[in-house]
Amino acid sequence: MFFINGAYVREEEAKISVLDIGLLRGFGVFEYLRTYQGKPFQLWEHLKRLSYSAEEIGLTLPYSLEEIAEIVDKVQLLSGLSEASIKLVVTGGVSPDQFTPQEKGSLIVFAYPLKRYPDACYTQGVEVITTPQGRFFPTCKSTQYLSGIVALKKGRIDAPMEALYLNQNEEILEATTSNFFGVQGRTLLTCDSSEVLLGITREVVLQLAKDRFNVELRSVRREEIGNLTEAFLTASNKEIMPIVSIDGEQVGSGIVGPVTKELMGLFAEYTAQHKWADMNIARYEKARV
Repeated sequence: MFFINGAYVREEEAKISVLDIGLLRGFGVFEYLRTYQGKPFQLWEHLKRLSYSAEEIGLTLPYSLEEIAEIVDKVQLLSGLSEASIKLVVTGGVSPDQFTPQEKGSLIVFAYPLKRYPDACYTQGVEVITTPQGRFFPTCKSTQYLSGIVALKKGRIDAPMEALYLNQNEEILEATTSNFFGVQGRTLLTCDSSEVLLGITREVVLQLAKDRFNVELRSVRREEIGNLTEAFLTASNKEIMPIVSIDGEQVGSGIVGPVTKELMGLFAEYTAQHKWADMNIARYEKARV
């Protein structure tokens, strides 16, 4: 089921103009979230980040966050799915000169069946690669994913799960659609700078970890990979996914480690709750609601 600018329609009826600058120029922002027990996970945190992303690129949301929340709930209900993936996309709309955004953007919301990764990704871990390419406007969840798509297509190993972005200092920032955590003993390392998008799942993990592990909010240098005992990805669709090699270099013992397993268990307990605590991510709290 799709919502497009005021109308609820089925997929075969879901259409946007070929003159939409989201299509022509990649001018847009989006959010992806999933449900647990049929409830959109951390919906308001995702909506605040959507608002922040839109403000950062000068895109005006066509609806209030309260209205968008109601749209998400209705799309989920009309989809008839017990568990769903939900995507929200805001574009600059149809542009007369094919370049200048309209006063308000266009809103698309749709739900589709939740697709889970194979169990082996979590029991055996995954392989990832690094890439020197970066994202445009990294603090925003924009629709511009050209660098990530190209990096994965040119992967140096067969079918890498993810590509990790490196900055000019050879520091691991994040992945194309995930945040990155390195582990050294009982210490978690993750980048917290303006070079990365702060993920909602990442923030949940930090909240779960704060009373159990040491946490250092810093990037992992490429040369430190050999010193990591574990590593993992976090994302709405991946949850907590263990990494066992980076660019073919084994991470730790090459198996899913105890810290990652403990966090995976804590995260499963958290998502099974009927109500989730607000994350109050400082970067997004100032977003217009």
